[in-house]
Amino acid sequence: MTVSTCVLLWVLLTALAPLWIPGSFVIGILRRSSFAVLRLLMFFWFYLSIELMGLTAAAAIYVITPGRRERREDLFFRLECWWGSSLFAWLARFLSLSVSIEGEDQILPGHVLVFIRHASIIDTAIPVTFISNATGLRLRYVFKRELLVDPCIDVAGHASPNYFIDRGGIVREELEGVRRLAENLGDQGVLLYPEGTRFTKRKQDIALKRLAKTHPELAEIAATFRHCLPPKPGGALGLLDTAPDADVLIVAHRGLEGLANATDLLNGTVVGAQIQVRIWRVSADEIPRGEARRRWLFDWWKRVDDFVGGVG
Repeated sequence: MTVSTCVLLWVLLTALAPLWIPGSFVIGILRRSSFAVLRLLMFFWFYLSIELMGLTAAAAIYVITPGRRERREDLFFRLECWWGSSLFAWLARFLSLSVSIEGEDQILPGHVLVFIRHASIIDTAIPVTFISNATGLRLRYVFKRELLVDPCIDVAGHASPNYFIDRGGIVREELEGVRRLAENLGDQGVLLYPEGTRFTKRKQDIALKRLAKTHPELAEIAATFRHCLPPKPGGALGLLDTAPDADVLIVAHRGLEGLANATDLLNGTVVGAQIQVRIWRVSADEIPRGEARRRWLFDWWKRVDDFVGGVG
């Protein structure tokens, strides 16, 4: 259904381009909103084009690699890098976004766990663009199951060792699926969004109330967060237990807060935004063992929250 929908939408947008391009241009003049509608529709057309090219490439990979699993995974990794970095590049172009990154020299070598902030509908493209595509580091992703609605993520995501977590599933089984990603990690990495979802004040209040009941000793530091949700430690601690010799990359970013939902693209406030990415590498020897890891994770997330707020 999703593949057919992508094809149909691409055909409609292409055929109706003589109508929606001048129409959205006029809307931009009348609304004085930095031509947000035109920018969004242009990006959406490119998104569908990249999706269809990606699906065609994926089909070709399956045809030319029968019984050659390593070759297939290598080609899908290259496709993943092209797909994600292309989407981000076109979005940055249409929204006039600028990006700066600090700490990219700490990404390699592999055998790492990557814990990244989650704030936007497009920050899933940050690791593939600025980590995998930039350095060649292969990542195994923990994605929410809802992302399978994207046909490229569905097809390519199941061709590599990733895990699509069911947030309504049995917690023990879902955490076990996450832990398995860190087995036989080699020179690769596992990427996890410890917050589990994007920040809102309502979600923060719910998380703090839950934390006050389960781990009151952490509620005090979590209450100081202004931009991030308290991390859900289950997945992160499970990965650390499975790969205790792996270093950890902490990835913070700011500038994408205005893109929390698809509707945010229409108001034009994100046009011209400056995105800053900061990466820290924590050696496995510096990570405490046992229950102290929970506090260690919260302390690091306080540092991420400070960075988002302009401190550091």
